[in-house]
Amino acid sequence: MDMTRLLRPLALLTATSLFLALTALLGERPVNAAAPPQVLLADYAARLDQTATLEVTHGRGLSGARRLLMRRTDSGWTLDERWDYPANDELVNETLLALADLKALEARTAQMDWHRSLGLVVPEDLGAAVRFRVSDGAGREMAALLLGKEQQSESEATQEVKNYGPELRQFYVRREDSTQSWLARGRLPRNPDIAAWIDPRLPRHDGDKLQELRFGSGDEAFSMQRVGGVWSMGGAQDWLERFNALRPDDVARAEAIDFATARPFTLIYEDGLSVTYENVGAATVIWSRMEARAATNATPEIRALAAQLNARFMGWALRFSAERTPLLLPAKRDFEG
Repeated sequence: MDMTRLLRPLALLTATSLFLALTALLGERPVNAAAPPQVLLADYAARLDQTATLEVTHGRGLSGARRLLMRRTDSGWTLDERWDYPANDELVNETLLALADLKALEARTAQMDWHRSLGLVVPEDLGAAVRFRVSDGAGREMAALLLGKEQQSESEATQEVKNYGPELRQFYVRREDSTQSWLARGRLPRNPDIAAWIDPRLPRHDGDKLQELRFGSGDEAFSMQRVGGVWSMGGAQDWLERFNALRPDDVARAEAIDFATARPFTLIYEDGLSVTYENVGAATVIWSRMEARAATNATPEIRALAAQLNARFMGWALRFSAERTPLLLPAKRDFEG
């Protein structure tokens, strides 16, 4: 009997088994390098218009998990964890579109033991993954994806985490109901800060119609006027530019904050609209609440605008970092010189 002929298939089988074992150990599966990228969540992408909720859970290892739930309403998206305060519609819609557009480039490991090294362990198991869950109006899950590590340097990843509008990049992902992981390409945001997900807008009106700024009350009150486009105090324009760029860090119910010692400032417009901010500072944060008013001789349009602003902002307190103290709690000397 020719033993060589008998052993040759065994040797081939052994080599094949060794190759497959090494492939699993290295965390990759053979793929067709010429295969074009595929939409990873094709079923969800086909039903994108049925989306009703977006849940984003950030795994923080031993620190647990942070969950944010956004719901679609007739007036836009709201945030469950902040008493249904309006969410950042732009970021929510960017996220939903990014999930639909996510492309799978290469299959990677399906071994559960290797998921932690790729950042694909679920948040509840002390993992570092970011989980995105999307459901329709009936509560049926449309997509559930785990976002893992970036395929880039740590410094680049840290920089992009802070971005509200992420650039196209590559990262590891897997469906939550599957062990198969993928190297994917897309624009999924990773920002865990609540500031990114709440509506960043403040009451705004036509800046060209702004004619007076009033600060403080009682003996500490001071004001400045604009005549012919020029403010009576030199620092007013700089203050306005910084104020218009202001964005809140967080939000709370106004009744939960003690505004007894609040210091106000008011923006007064020539069309009869005025918006007052009451601000109270602590060691690390400043809380602010707003109220709009229309002058008795204001047009119906301005009275309607004041009512609209109050419906949107009254009852809420917005939080800002203590770095904003010179902006929200200014003294007269801040405008002089």
